[in-house]
Amino acid sequence: MTMRPGDPKLVAGYTSLEAAIMNDDEAFAPIAPRSLKDEFIDRFEALILSGRFGPGDRVPSERDLASMFAVSRPVVHEGLRALETRGLVTIESRRGVRVNDYRREGSIEMLLSILNYTSGKLSPALFDGVLEMRLLFEAETARLAAGRRTDTQLEGLRGVLKRERALVNPSAREVTEVDYDFHLSVALASGNEIYPLLMNSFKRIYRHILDIFYSDPAVVPTVFALHGRLVDAIAVRDESGSRAAMLEILRYGEKNLRRILLA
Repeated sequence: MTMRPGDPKLVAGYTSLEAAIMNDDEAFAPIAPRSLKDEFIDRFEALILSGRFGPGDRVPSERDLASMFAVSRPVVHEGLRALETRGLVTIESRRGVRVNDYRREGSIEMLLSILNYTSGKLSPALFDGVLEMRLLFEAETARLAAGRRTDTQLEGLRGVLKRERALVNPSAREVTEVDYDFHLSVALASGNEIYPLLMNSFKRIYRHILDIFYSDPAVVPTVFALHGRLVDAIAVRDESGSRAAMLEILRYGEKNLRRILLA
């Protein structure tokens, strides 16, 4: 019988961390420095996102790329495979590597790549797209949460509200963290297992936007009050009221975010 970290039989005489290390040496292996493959991926992404390679272009052979970047062919090969997964390129047997139109073929990882390339700054079109996506996605999440939430999930939401009320002169990052947890808790309460995964896929982008939004502390009391109204609607299983409350939260956020950005 395999014992896991946290098993009383295993933990006896050890701290939980020691027990975990005993049972999972790989998880606690030394942290490796940044790999050549990761460096190759970042630099090749930059060539595509900067327009040096356009949609439909053929890129140099693996041998030539290895020479250009002063790395081995296996590094180039694995890097190109990773870029294919992100939707940036297509590897075609006997024909080489073709650059994709990432807007048609890119995955959610592509959005993160763009964020990396622009040092966290979204173009106006992508910024608008994220806000529109939230309106569609999170309004439905809130509606489902009202109909499907469990008592435990409701208590979790109320716990986030208590954390909000406990904040005193918080930093923008502290408010961002609790705000993200609130929206993730609503997604979890929806009963749809895909919604929390989508939230987490956008986590870095959400946090970037929220950090900007909460740079104005004046918005915090209103947002927290609106959170309370949403939880009240979820508590009484008011689906239409929950949807309306989430839309009010998001529209208030969008209006003030644009004001902050234009200030």
